[in-house]
Amino acid sequence: MFTSLNGVQIAALAAAIPVNNPSLVEYAPDILDEKGARRLSKTTGFTHLRIADSGTATSDLCFRAACELSVSGVDGLIFVSQTPDYKLPATSHVLQHKLGLGQGTFCVDVNQGCSGYVQGLYLASLLVSTNQCSNVLLLVGDTISKMTNSEDRSTRCIFGDAGAATLVQAGDGMISFGIESWGENFRTILTENSRDKSEKPIVSDYLKMDGMGVMNFTLNEVPVHMEKSARVAGLSLSDIQLYACHQANKLILASLADRLGVSHEKLPFSCENIGNTSSASIPLMLTERYHGATVRDELRRVMCCGFGVGLSVASAIVDLSQTRIYPTVEL
Repeated sequence: MFTSLNGVQIAALAAAIPVNNPSLVEYAPDILDEKGARRLSKTTGFTHLRIADSGTATSDLCFRAACELSVSGVDGLIFVSQTPDYKLPATSHVLQHKLGLGQGTFCVDVNQGCSGYVQGLYLASLLVSTNQCSNVLLLVGDTISKMTNSEDRSTRCIFGDAGAATLVQAGDGMISFGIESWGENFRTILTENSRDKSEKPIVSDYLKMDGMGVMNFTLNEVPVHMEKSARVAGLSLSDIQLYACHQANKLILASLADRLGVSHEKLPFSCENIGNTSSASIPLMLTERYHGATVRDELRRVMCCGFGVGLSVASAIVDLSQTRIYPTVEL
């Protein structure tokens, strides 16, 4: 799907991360020594991870981020996560009450991962552009560290935890979206839930990832999608001023930039001390790099692109030059 929505703008962005910030060796001493950590960091780019403690849920991080914004007048709340607080009820209802939003607030949970921020942004923009809601609060985040196997270096040493809040409002802008899925490859990134399958017992509910499969998908399918997304919007890749991409790891982003033929500066990696934070990584990259000034001419044409679990990819071309971007906060 490729489409554009008019009369919508991203008014504000905020993100929150846990205060716990161990080095790779401190976090995974049983599977990684100093030499191994240095070798791993050369490819992934991660040296430290933000790890939520056992008492911190995904909603806590999203709530902390939302507290940086003004939620007055919010009449829609979308919560995007693979790690909700409960199997039921929907965490969006919990956050509606915690944020003091009115009973008429539209609340919904969305189970999405790496592409979830852009997919959530599409749903929020759709509500605003069709006049169903005036102000939609998009909350995205995960505590993926709680799903990783302590003996699996490929997942244990790259995933961090975070939550982010985005305020979507009516405005003069237009956002162009592209969303595609390759469901035949769903097992590339997977967590089993065999408790709901009577024919077999649960084996493991740890996150499993085919790293090479993810890399191949990123370098073969994602660039094609991004080129098409720009073309459908009437742009070339050189017209994009910033590529705000899912912070999968340093090697993947550098390889993606090379495949697209854009500079690494235009497609930055900014989460060295945080980790791969799934759906929160795009807004988190923006709060890390661009908080402060209220007007940024270099952000008039930004392509946000999330890719991964699904397998899926979602992109949005948006003007962030007037967006209030707050510094990342800790919880």
